[in-house]
Formats: sequence, C-alpha cells, structure tokens
Amino acid sequence: MPDFTVTLAWDEAKQGRLAAEANPPLPVATPPVFGGPSGVWSAEDLFVGSVAGCLMSTFLYFAERLDVPLAAYTSRATGRMEKTRDGLRFTSMDVTIEATAADEAARRRAADLRFKEKLEAYCPVSTALACPVRITLNLYAGTGPAAE
Repeated sequence: MPDFTVTLAWDEAKQGRLAAEANPPLPVATPPVFGGPSGVWSAEDLFVGSVAGCLMSTFLYFAERLDVPLAAYTSRATGRMEKTRDGLRFTSMDVTIEATAADEAARRRAADLRFKEKLEAYCPVSTALACPVRITLNLYAGTGPAAE
C-alpha cells in the first residue's frame, strides 16, 4: 500500500508552505480564530477538506466500478471543534452530499447499491477518525439540484 508524505516549511509569523511530491506548494497558516492570517488554508480547513475529498473519491470509485453514471456531485463538510477535558478536539463532522445520477434508473441503482453505507465503510480518511462522521446523501436523477 502507498505511503503519503508531505513537507512543511515555516515562512514567517504563523504561516508556512506545505508540499507533496508532484503538487505545487500550498500556503498554510494558523486559522484566524487562533491569531493567524485570513485567506490562507489552515490545518483545520485541510482536515475537514480531506474528509470531503476522500468521500468524493470513494463515491466516484463506486460509481465507476458499479456502473452508475453521474451528472453532478457537490458536498458540504463541517467539522465541529470543541474544548474537551483533553484540549481542543474535533468532536464531530457532518457531510452533506448532493449527487445527481444521469437518469432515474442510475439513481435507483445507486440507492439500491447502498452508496451511503459504502462511503461510511470504505473512505479511508473518515474511517480513521476518532470523531463521528455523519453523512447525508441526497441522490437525484438527471437535472436534480446537484446538476444545476
């Protein structure tokens, strides 16, 4: 199985550059709520984004593998951070997925194949988390809201 390696170089104040093998450098910083600059990705943003990205990749994998043609896919992920007795922790993550299958037959097929359960079981990022990840999957056909 693959390893994933990133490097991080501090630039100034509360900001640095994150890099991965063939990817361009990505400026990262402490989030503004903790005194960092605005307009720069934070580790917390990337953490929530990694769950959203992994769920999308997992969804697309199953759509291709199980022959469910798609017209659109969008999602919104929110990670809740709270102060616990162990310090600041992500205590939950809510992800709402709006997916539009090519037609009603493809939508029914995705529903019958239990895509939501597949996402919950097979997304390697979300399954690695200590906090619960709650997924809401709205499947539409043809020209549903996700296709607009």
